[in-house]
Amino acid sequence: MQPLPPKQPELSTERLLLRALRSDDAPMLSATANDPDIAGKLSSMPYPYTLEVAEKFIDYVQRSYEAGEAIEFAIVGKESGDLMGMMAMDLNSRDNHATIGYWLGKAYWGRGYATEALREIMRFGFEILKLHRMAGHHFHSNPASGRVLLKAGMQQEGRRVEHFYKNGAYLDILDYGILAREWERGL
Repeated sequence: MQPLPPKQPELSTERLLLRALRSDDAPMLSATANDPDIAGKLSSMPYPYTLEVAEKFIDYVQRSYEAGEAIEFAIVGKESGDLMGMMAMDLNSRDNHATIGYWLGKAYWGRGYATEALREIMRFGFEILKLHRMAGHHFHSNPASGRVLLKAGMQQEGRRVEHFYKNGAYLDILDYGILAREWERGL
C-alpha cells in the first residue's frame, strides 16, 4: 500500500464531491445522521447522533487519517453542497487491503449515490493506494447495501450467521470483496 498523502485528497464524480470532513460540517453531519433507520443498519453508529457526537467523530476521523488507519470521505452533492453521508476506508497496511463502510441520509436513498461514490473510492484504492483487495459487508436485513456492493463490482463471498448482536437480536453479516486484478478486468 502506498502511504497516504499528508493532506486527504478530494475525489470527484459526475454528481458528488468526496472530501475530508471539516469542523464546520458538524451541524449538517448531525442533522443527516440523526435517524434511527440509519443507525439501525450500521454496527457502530450511535443514535441519537447529536452535535457533540458529530464533533467528536470529526476529531476521531482526522486522527485516524494522520495515523494512516482510515480515510473517511464526506459525500457531498456538487450542486447542492449538502453533506449526504459518509464513506470510509479502514486500512490494513500489513495485508494491503481496505474495508469499506458507508451510509447515506434517508433523503438520498435509491438514487445511485452510494454506488457512484463507491466506484470512485475503489478507483482511488486500487489506482492510487495500490491496494490488493477491498471488502465490504452489511447486515442481512439491509439488502440495498448488498446491491450497492454488487453494482460497484464486488462479489458476495460469504455469510456470518448470527455474527453481530444489536438491539436484542443476533444478525447475519454478508461479506463481499474484490481483488485489484478483478477490478482491472472490469474496467
